[in-house]
Amino acid sequence: MDYQVNINYQFSAASEGEARQRAEQYIADNLTVKPVVDNLLLSPLQVWEQSSSFRAKKKEHFCVFFLNTQNQIVGREIVSIGTLNASLIHPRETFRTAIIKNCSAVIVAHNHPSGGLEPSAEDLHVTKRLVDAGCLLGIEVLDHVIVTAQSHASFKERGLI
Repeated sequence: MDYQVNINYQFSAASEGEARQRAEQYIADNLTVKPVVDNLLLSPLQVWEQSSSFRAKKKEHFCVFFLNTQNQIVGREIVSIGTLNASLIHPRETFRTAIIKNCSAVIVAHNHPSGGLEPSAEDLHVTKRLVDAGCLLGIEVLDHVIVTAQSHASFKERGLI
């Protein structure tokens, strides 16, 4: 695993010993070591990769990825499991956790058990409703991605958002 350590501090000291002592004290007070986490969600392919748990399911699963201001995933939730070709989606369930987690954006994804990538009329309607609700809440819907076992389709890339 990669780690990141940042130290950028300049000071004056009367001797090298004093400088070492002040540096050690500064490090003890301010140093944080944390793993570098690659949890940015930037592309539909990454959404597809993050959707492996449901993309080949026999029923539609509707998932919301919750993002902070840097587009880092702060959570993920399946908000609806539907039937073979339909899922019941409501903005209330879609945005509930996003509000609790103080998210600035979401990406939604759902699988098509049929393997087709074309959005249905209902997919388009739900997406418009979510985008409108997100505007009211100040939580942007960045994309809606249809996933299948083999591929994916992005509403944003198709100009549908």
